[in-house]
Amino acid sequence: MDGSTWWRKLLTFSWRSVVPGAVQLFAKGRGSWRKDAVVGLTVAAVAVPAAMGMAELAGVDPVVGLWATMLPLAAYAVFGSSRQLVVGPEGTLAALTATAVAPLAAGDGQRYVLLTAALALVTGAVLIVAGTLRLGFMADFLSKPVLLGYLNGVSLIIISTQLGKLLGISVDAGNFFPTVWRSVRKLGEASAATVVLSCVLLALILLLRRFVPKVPGSLVAVVLAIAVSTAFDLEKHGIAVVGDLEGGLPALGFPKVGLDDLTNLVLPAAGMALVAFADGNAIARRFATKNGYEVSANRELVALGASNAVSGLSGAFPIGSSGSRTALSDASGGRTQIVGLVALAVVAAVASFATPLIAPLPKAALGAVVVAAAINLFDVGAIQRLRRTHNTEAALALAALLAVLALGVLNGLIVAVALSLGVFVYRTVRPHDAILGHVRDIDGYRDVEENEDAQTEAGLVVYRFDAALYFPNVPFFMARVRAVVDRARPSVRWLVVNVESVTYIDATAVDALAELHSDLAARGVVLAFARPKASLRKVFADTGLTDRIGPAYLFPSVRAATAAFHQADTSGS
Repeated sequence: MDGSTWWRKLLTFSWRSVVPGAVQLFAKGRGSWRKDAVVGLTVAAVAVPAAMGMAELAGVDPVVGLWATMLPLAAYAVFGSSRQLVVGPEGTLAALTATAVAPLAAGDGQRYVLLTAALALVTGAVLIVAGTLRLGFMADFLSKPVLLGYLNGVSLIIISTQLGKLLGISVDAGNFFPTVWRSVRKLGEASAATVVLSCVLLALILLLRRFVPKVPGSLVAVVLAIAVSTAFDLEKHGIAVVGDLEGGLPALGFPKVGLDDLTNLVLPAAGMALVAFADGNAIARRFATKNGYEVSANRELVALGASNAVSGLSGAFPIGSSGSRTALSDASGGRTQIVGLVALAVVAAVASFATPLIAPLPKAALGAVVVAAAINLFDVGAIQRLRRTHNTEAALALAALLAVLALGVLNGLIVAVALSLGVFVYRTVRPHDAILGHVRDIDGYRDVEENEDAQTEAGLVVYRFDAALYFPNVPFFMARVRAVVDRARPSVRWLVVNVESVTYIDATAVDALAELHSDLAARGVVLAFARPKASLRKVFADTGLTDRIGPAYLFPSVRAATAAFHQADTSGS
């Protein structure tokens, strides 16, 4: 291998690991680029109204939503490992932004805008650090039931925050129940014209989504609302409109906030980073599996971090991944990040030249766009389906949902994470175990509680522990084993522990097994182990446990241990 070849390979490897998205882009032919460019126009048609609606939800001007769409698409195209994921303003993070920033801004509009940009920067920093430390596995700690309940709760909160726009009344947004109650109390003040317009636009979006999914319902609703507002001067009829906006491209720069502000934003940013990555990674994996390529969880962390960082530098707010826009791109044949880059160009053109056209847009239209997106996020049927697995799964989802509704998005997120960790810890400390019995005419041994025909043998207990054995669950293991021995009738002569599922054992467990051996020996009970893995045998040997128990009592199978028990019974030993 000559020097030039060596350097060429080194550079190729370096670029592929740092900017996988850019490498993928240049690996595609121009024919694919042309097709994806057309798909990009379709995605932009949905991204523009969605971005403006999410900006309103986040508490900033609609044009800021366009800024939050532009550079993040470019950053993800360079750093992302997914060929299809579309990033941008997203309902959950927009709602979290408003919740996190409003108390710190204390009613100061200019400070509010600066804090949203700072929050995006801090969120981006958290994601980049997590990706650098290869913490992609952390998203797995948000279990599906808890994440499902959390997202359903957030969708309801998003809907509640739009009630004022849909009804034409002024409602201070807050937690779900107070907001809904305030809206109900003000129903008498609702604008009939605004309500009618809201219902028509929302119905239009949902019907188009249901029956003509390839038509961008949000864009149709927004264009129609602008046309009607312009033709009939809806503002004079009591319908609130967006009004004049300062358009143009974003002015890049760091938001001028203090160190105390950045410190106060770290906790909400960490929560938002977790939600953004959990959602984005799930979407990226789904479409990667469908289309036969792989994504890297750690690269996704860095890519989402870079996308949020440039959103903050654009003066915008935290962004995430759009499942609906990604699905639209996939269904339309989009296969590269050219889709996102073309969408970026369209959004930039709208921000630069078309903001005067947005001025007559009724705020009810933006509310309808946001509510339609939230309805798409709401999936109570999925919670009901969890009951097919376990009732506890559905209960966890409902608990997370109620926590979000009662405590707010950020506190609900903390509860959701705590529930996920609690389930993990509980199942680690209290894993499944079983007493095994032999079923006639069936090879192997089965759980006696799950198989009525499974028969145990007098004097012999075969116990299986279905988890790693280490300090959190050692007390549970010891208590269960002693209870099994005490309950057995007639008295136990051999206890065989099936350790095929024990993939790890620590010093606490080794000491406990030595203690268990001594206790059982004092009662005249033989302790034996069946199906220990090589790693377990090594620990037993290195710690002297094998010598203490006796090498003859480590068996390759439960059948071999049972045969040894019968032989010992026959010989009278």
